[in-house]
Amino acid sequence: MIERVLEAFFRHALLIVLPIIVIPLVVAAALYSTPPQYEAQAGMWVEQATYLTHSDDVNRYLSPAVNQKNRLWELMQTRTFLFGVAGKTSMKDLTTAQNGFEQISAIFARDFDVTAGGEHLLVLRFRSEDRDTALQVVTTIVEMFKSRYAADRYGQAQVAITFYQSRLTEAEAQLVSARSDLAKYLTANPSVAASLTTSGLDAARVNPGFAEAQRQVDIAQRGADSARDSLERAKLDVSAGAESLDLGFRLTDPPQASTTPSRQLKKLLIYPIAAVVLAVVLSASLLMLFALSDHSVRSLADVGPDAVILGVLPHLRAVGVGRRQGPAITRRAVGFVAGAIVPLRSLRGGR
Repeated sequence: MIERVLEAFFRHALLIVLPIIVIPLVVAAALYSTPPQYEAQAGMWVEQATYLTHSDDVNRYLSPAVNQKNRLWELMQTRTFLFGVAGKTSMKDLTTAQNGFEQISAIFARDFDVTAGGEHLLVLRFRSEDRDTALQVVTTIVEMFKSRYAADRYGQAQVAITFYQSRLTEAEAQLVSARSDLAKYLTANPSVAASLTTSGLDAARVNPGFAEAQRQVDIAQRGADSARDSLERAKLDVSAGAESLDLGFRLTDPPQASTTPSRQLKKLLIYPIAAVVLAVVLSASLLMLFALSDHSVRSLADVGPDAVILGVLPHLRAVGVGRRQGPAITRRAVGFVAGAIVPLRSLRGGR
């Protein structure tokens, strides 16, 4: 198998080696032809408010930085958020283009990056050929992301307030109804009312009807108290969340842009390496394809068991011919063979 592979390699050497040379050169030329860009970045310190009761939209098993990073990436997939960012920068002309969303999405997918630099640090980066554009985009994303987070949390709290307010209204209505039923029962049973006045609540509970009516009042009272407490906590979340927004989103590193444009070293290093790996894999695949598709017979081992062998042509080698290199080596070999054949013909003629 090794001989077959080597023979296929030397037979198609140019075609096999060509991808290893061409693909990295094309990738390197494409990267070198890209214009240098300015890079703007900003650092945000994010916190996860543990005292809030209505923040169940975050994953408690992830760090605050990772949670906010995932939230920002999801927002970057929406048309509203992207158009809002582009509309406040020099890319606002793309918002009215026919395929503006596709162009803006391609720009942010290529030039925008957000990373979690630890448990609480969120780093935002954007690259552009224009320094002002890079700085505007990062600043706008920080402002819109912060305001969007505040609006979402405020909306969740308002929904919770509306829910607990309706629940409190229903609980208070049930409490009024239970108390009315208890009063009607006492009016219809004066003896129970008299026992309640003279002996207290424990003596009156001996009566089954009064015990059931009082139990309904207690249940309604506990429901109203629970709904009232939940409503108070929701209102506290709204006020505390509004006051702690600056603590949850602190801009530790204001947006700054590089003073000189530069190319991305990450792409300059990773892409050529990936191109070399791809070229080697392609060349190895071609080599194996040529080797496996070559069904030439070179020895008896290559002949199938069902084949009929009529004869074997031996490998003839001239004896006495020197292995001197030079342009006349072929002529000497031919002359040697011709000189050996002439005496053989003369002997045949004499017979």
